[in-house]
Amino acid sequence: MSVVFDCPHCQAERVRGTAFDLRETVRVNERVPKWGWSSHWVRCSKCSAELYSKVRAEDMQGASPSTVNQRVSSYQPLTQRFLAVASVAMGWTPVVGVIVGVVATVANVRTQGWPRWLSIVGLVLAAGFNVAMFWVLLYMQTQIGSPLTPQ
Repeated sequence: MSVVFDCPHCQAERVRGTAFDLRETVRVNERVPKWGWSSHWVRCSKCSAELYSKVRAEDMQGASPSTVNQRVSSYQPLTQRFLAVASVAMGWTPVVGVIVGVVATVANVRTQGWPRWLSIVGLVLAAGFNVAMFWVLLYMQTQIGSPLTPQ
C-alpha cells in the first residue's frame, strides 16, 4: 500500500513509501499456533529504510502526509539501545568502559535520536575517567613509588 510522507531517516520530503504489516507467530507444531504478534512498517522508496508505524497499513490508506508523519518513526533495534545505555553504565570501569563506549558509538553512528547521543556521552565519560585514572596512577607513582605494590 503506497503512502506519501517525509522520511525521518533520509530527511526526504513528500517521498512515496510502501506500508505493510508483519505478522509473526510462534507455533507448538506446524498446525497449532501458540501465540503471535504484529508490527507495522513503512519502507521509504528513496533510502529503503524500514520505519516503524504505530498503526496498521490499512489505516494509512488515503492519509495525508502530515498524518503519516505523526505515525511513522525510525526504529532503533534493542541491541543498539542496550549498547547506548551500557556505555554510560560501564563508563566508570577502566578499559572496559572505553571498549563498550567505542562499540556503542560504532553501532549507533548512523542512527538518529537518543541512542547515538547517549553512546557518545558514554564514550566521552569513559575516556575522561580513564585519562583521570591514568594521571592519578602516574602522580602516585612519582610521589610515593608504585601504587600497586605494598610498601
